[in-house]
Amino acid sequence: MQLLSTHRRRLATAAASVVLVAAPLVSTVAANAADTATGRVNTSGAALKVRSAPTTSSTVVGTRADGARVTITCQTYGQQVSGTYGSSTVWDKLKSGGYVSDAFVKTGSDGLVAPLCKGTTPPPPTHTQSAKVTATIAAAKGMLGRYPYSWGGGNAFGPTKGICCSPSGIDDRNTVGFDCSGFMEYVFHKGAGLRLSSTSRSQYADGPRVPISQIKAGDMVFWSSSSRTASGIHHVALYIGDGKIAEANRVSGPDIRVRAFSRGESGVMPYVVRPIR
Repeated sequence: MQLLSTHRRRLATAAASVVLVAAPLVSTVAANAADTATGRVNTSGAALKVRSAPTTSSTVVGTRADGARVTITCQTYGQQVSGTYGSSTVWDKLKSGGYVSDAFVKTGSDGLVAPLCKGTTPPPPTHTQSAKVTATIAAAKGMLGRYPYSWGGGNAFGPTKGICCSPSGIDDRNTVGFDCSGFMEYVFHKGAGLRLSSTSRSQYADGPRVPISQIKAGDMVFWSSSSRTASGIHHVALYIGDGKIAEANRVSGPDIRVRAFSRGESGVMPYVVRPIR
């Protein structure tokens, strides 16, 4: 159950400072035309910096406008960057020279789309996701499209009838489903055996909180009013990795859904909550 409006902020990626890189940190292959890939810059307005190497501290050698198409001759691994398409250590070597973070380039794939640049060393394997996080995400995905949004609906044990009335006057006393915080109660109890409190505001207060720059799968993301204060929190969702969230929301289409997420969305709180530690 939420304490404020059920109207959720629509996806509005901010023009966060964008980092892209140019001349080589590693030498690159002279890829054939058939080996190149194309992508489109997506920063919601900001000019993206092209750098001399795949790090944000490298020299800026150019920019690419939001919406510009780029040709990628090869890809390499560098500094991790969080952008429009989640966090990534992949950098794209542009045909015109320089590197850009793949986190800001729409290529149609979460994986590599061009050959590895010559001399690239793959990053060390990351720690595998905990079994509890995996089970929590599975619990969320198991409910996709199955129930409607219901103001005050849902708890640790599943969907329930909602209450009357939402801030917009909707009476959900006869609607069996979940609201955003009830959905969180359910997925964390089913997946990790945890009992969360019952409102998005109290779930944020309960913590533990981690800077959103360190977000990882299994974290809870929160939205507030334009002031981005804890007292203005009105929505919560589960971050499932790869720049996506699972949420219960009163929207057109399935109310329990997975969608793309950006840290730059309007009202996103600067901290996430990490119940599974």
